[in-house]
Amino acid sequence: MPHREDLSKLIDQARKGDNQALGELLTSYRKYLVFLARSQVHHHMQAKVDPSDVAQEVCLAAHASIREFQGGTSEEFAGWLRGILTNILAMQMRKYLGTQKRDPRLEQALQQRLASASGFLQSGIAGDFTSPSQHFARNEAFLRLAEALERLPEDYRQVIVLRHVEALPFAEIARVMQRSVDSVEKLWVRGLAKLKQSMGEV
Repeated sequence: MPHREDLSKLIDQARKGDNQALGELLTSYRKYLVFLARSQVHHHMQAKVDPSDVAQEVCLAAHASIREFQGGTSEEFAGWLRGILTNILAMQMRKYLGTQKRDPRLEQALQQRLASASGFLQSGIAGDFTSPSQHFARNEAFLRLAEALERLPEDYRQVIVLRHVEALPFAEIARVMQRSVDSVEKLWVRGLAKLKQSMGEV
């Protein structure tokens, strides 16, 4: 994955019409988009929508509209991609629910949940899983954390998302995952340990 300076450089080149730079940039953000899409899809359309396909749609849309992006930092680029992701997920939900009418409340709720999921990636937890020897820039760590989360087994990823992104108590997580509270707590501890290990491998 490119380093902080490289990300800024790629963003600058992509805005000037360099397709190769844009391709590299979108590859760096792909797992981030998959993670965000997955964190929302389970609310409504788990069996209907593949988060990887949604991420691909976002990348295609970003490719077509890169000249509209006005920012210059990795966080601003992430925010721009989240906006595209919100629109695509809202469209998918309208299709799934059988309605063509735009629902501003649905889009606002989506935006808030995506911001929450992204905030989790960019919060202190990213620092908890990065060793000093890795020298990750703060604005690069969230991409690496997303990549590490996507490498986890589904149960581990789900318990971490429910606990840290949705801030659910263990009793509620146990209900959602149809497990005992004790097994969910143990799964969470193992999931965090596995995530730390996975961060070291990214």
